[in-house]
Amino acid sequence: MKKVLVSVCALFAALTIGFAQDVNEATDLYNHGAEAIALGDKAGAMEYFQKAYNLAVECGEAGAEIVANCESIMPSLSLSIAKDALKEGDYDGAVVKLGEAAALAEKLGAEGTAAEAQALVPQAYIQKGSKLLKAKEYEAAAAAFQQTLDVDPGNAKAALYMGQAYDKLGNTDKAVETYELAASLGQEKAANKQLSGIFLKKANAANKAKKFAEAIEMADKSNSYLENADACYIAGLAAQNLSKADKAIASFEKYVELKPGAGNVAAVKFTIATLYQGQKNNAKAAEYYKMVENDPTYGADAQKALKALGK
Repeated sequence: MKKVLVSVCALFAALTIGFAQDVNEATDLYNHGAEAIALGDKAGAMEYFQKAYNLAVECGEAGAEIVANCESIMPSLSLSIAKDALKEGDYDGAVVKLGEAAALAEKLGAEGTAAEAQALVPQAYIQKGSKLLKAKEYEAAAAAFQQTLDVDPGNAKAALYMGQAYDKLGNTDKAVETYELAASLGQEKAANKQLSGIFLKKANAANKAKKFAEAIEMADKSNSYLENADACYIAGLAAQNLSKADKAIASFEKYVELKPGAGNVAAVKFTIATLYQGQKNNAKAAEYYKMVENDPTYGADAQKALKALGK
């Protein structure tokens, strides 16, 4: 019995010595980590702290203080490393590091740090996309903004910027789709401006091609997103060519309302007058003729028209 007791005591003493050595080694590793931080070597520090943590955990209660110290610093240090990658423009690398930081923080109970790391992932993708958009690498930019939406479906700016990328690529259908998504997510004003511009271009092209019905449709679509004088003018011209006087008058009147200082406003007013005259609405015709009776270009014709109308 005594021999057994001696053996057990000897084993316990050996284990105690072993734990003491491990704790000392963990302490040294922890101190090396602190020194690495002071030298600006965050990656090296992280490696030291991880080794110190793993070793201290095995020491049980003897390593509890080192474990606690490592747990308090490792999540924020990991996040700081990820942020540095983001600042340096290593967006894909930053996303990987942010994922690692979030996982570590969750494991160690640092919920706030985990949430911050996760929130930075869509920002990394959107910064990547913005840089590519400025560099005119539109396909890659669109892909980066899609990555943003994959992890953050409610990111309105990503949808807006992706619409710009597709617009630059000439993929208007996809541009319209993503601009409408951006509008639904809160970027309505900016998205509608872009959508109005897309359909204004379509209206202008259709009018030049003498596809007047299509020109009116596209101009009205442009105005549905953002009322603008140019779309009204195109609709007026197209309607005039189709002998749709009511539509032409309404469009030209809205043009004058929205752009009263335009260089061609006198010509538009004279046109409105002739359209009203063609409808036998002499009172409205006279109203518009009087607006331009002193104009150097249209004044003489307006005065003749007023005399013919008995005005």
